[in-house]
Amino acid sequence: MTPPPPQQPAAPPAPPSRSRKAGIVKIVVIAGVAIALGVGAVSWFAGRDDVDRAEVGDCLANEGNTIFPDLRVVGCGDEDARFKVVRVVPDTMDTSRCEGLTDVAFNEELDRNRHRSGKQYVLCLEGIKR
Repeated sequence: MTPPPPQQPAAPPAPPSRSRKAGIVKIVVIAGVAIALGVGAVSWFAGRDDVDRAEVGDCLANEGNTIFPDLRVVGCGDEDARFKVVRVVPDTMDTSRCEGLTDVAFNEELDRNRHRSGKQYVLCLEGIKR
């Protein structure tokens, strides 16, 4: 009887090919872009109630204070509603355009995030009595 031939050690598994690694990288990059676009869309929709889009008849809540107001559009039935817009005067910062009309005049040229928006306007506001 002859002894059995020695067995060859099993070959180590081949390393993943470069194309497989590149495919994984592409998937990660695409997922990252999709997440960034999703976050951007959510922030855009959340910012749609910005005061620079306020129209006559809209009601506003003040999340700031009287010196540094941070106004946002809310429903007039909302318990946070403090002002009602009675006139919008675009392309000016002249609050005297509201004299005799309202309790409060608000002018703004910054958006809610305090970045230059390039818009100048005055909102003539009437206080909501609670």
